Amino acid sequence: MDNIIKKIVKIVKSDPDRIKTDSRDVKEGDIYVAIKGTRLDGNAYVDEALDRGAELVLCENNREDARNAGRIFVVDNTKEKLADIAKAVHDDPSSRMRVHGITGTNGKTTTAFLIFNALRNSGVKAGMIGTVYTVISEDARERSRMTTPGTLALNEYLGKMVRAGDDAAVMEISSHALCQGRVTGIGLDSAVFTNITPEHLDYHGDMDEYFSQKKKIFGLLKPSGAAFVNMDDPLLRDIRRSISPRKTIGFSIRGKSDIYARGMVFSDESTEFEVCAEDHGNFHISSRLIGAHNVYNIMAAAAVLLYSGMDPADVREGIEKTTSVPGRLEKVESKAGFSVFVDYAHTPDALKNTLSFLRSMAKARLICVFGCGGDRDKGKRPVMGGISSEFCDVTVITNDNPRMEDPLSIMRQIEKGMSGEADYSIIPDRGEAIKTAVAMAEVDDIILIAGKGHETYQIIGDKVFQFDDAVSAGKALKEMGYA
Repeated sequence: MDNIIKKIVKIVKSDPDRIKTDSRDVKEGDIYVAIKGTRLDGNAYVDEALDRGAELVLCENNREDARNAGRIFVVDNTKEKLADIAKAVHDDPSSRMRVHGITGTNGKTTTAFLIFNALRNSGVKAGMIGTVYTVISEDARERSRMTTPGTLALNEYLGKMVRAGDDAAVMEISSHALCQGRVTGIGLDSAVFTNITPEHLDYHGDMDEYFSQKKKIFGLLKPSGAAFVNMDDPLLRDIRRSISPRKTIGFSIRGKSDIYARGMVFSDESTEFEVCAEDHGNFHISSRLIGAHNVYNIMAAAAVLLYSGMDPADVREGIEKTTSVPGRLEKVESKAGFSVFVDYAHTPDALKNTLSFLRSMAKARLICVFGCGGDRDKGKRPVMGGISSEFCDVTVITNDNPRMEDPLSIMRQIEKGMSGEADYSIIPDRGEAIKTAVAMAEVDDIILIAGKGHETYQIIGDKVFQFDDAVSAGKALKEMGYA
């Protein structure tokens, strides 16, 4: 470890909050680490940090400043140094527990919940870091702000898990986190790659770069760690060669692999199939998580659990006890003669998978309420409009999180993808859109409210409003007398 890193660790060991990456937060005696972000470069704010009383500054710009001699230290990569600091301050927590990391365009959250719940059900003390919750030990749970937190927070959470006696951690790892180095220095026992389809191309530029960033998860594997890969995904089939000589376990639902599913039977209440594991025998699964996409999630989780040494009976029990995942094809219970589901599907592939399954289950009409987020990949908007018009009888286009974009402009871009014969309407107010869908529903119809899932807020402009799809649907159902 560099001498300057050792010095900083010694200074902040008893108070990690003294490390700051935002110059505006710096107080007397703090350590400022200048990070180059997507929009702002922290190296441009070194003087501000010093003026605010920073004791030491770590930056990438070579500079002469006699006034601050001994306070400024120039390094090649501040993100890597910050990871070294965070890791050392919290005593390298990922080395003291089993850590299961999951990446992929879709399925990260459900796979994480399945692994986490099965671990706990079998008596393993475990924590979780992901899109919905961060869970530390038995009673410490908080809503997550992002899928994968920054380097400092991530090591702090893992450190808290170790101190709470957790033996394992399950964490979702986004492409942004891999690209920005948030997970640098974290060691994984399992690295799961669920699938890859176009997403975040506004950030990564193209699919090659997106895939390149995703594959970085395998570089986090401990020497004894294993990779778990969806062999049905065309882009992932040949990935074994690129991560050799690491142990790679393939999972599939379309053919034989190290672990695969067969005999799948679907209904609108359950999914049943047989798990066939080359090294662990076969066993039956009956899950309340519905749809073929959830079979993939279950197979990924089962693979991790089995190859981590869990008994197949415990794997089965843990998976079957996971009856729902917040905002993932979550049914809004009511006495109505039709069904209402809330799902996080906010990518073309996720929306297609969900609507395709619901279409196969629908006895009458399929109605979809959805929008697209602002300040995000614009290219997917007409694509998702086309998908909804292909599978649905009725589509209600509405607001998602428009952020700083014009909401109507986003909805018009979705509209461009709708087929000429599509039955659709544009209702900007999301609550009214949901209410309209519920009011038009008849016996045996299915309503899907897509895009926001577990989220309990809506971002319009620079303001955040409380909004929950499930709550809004429940209110509409109650007003219609279906409570």
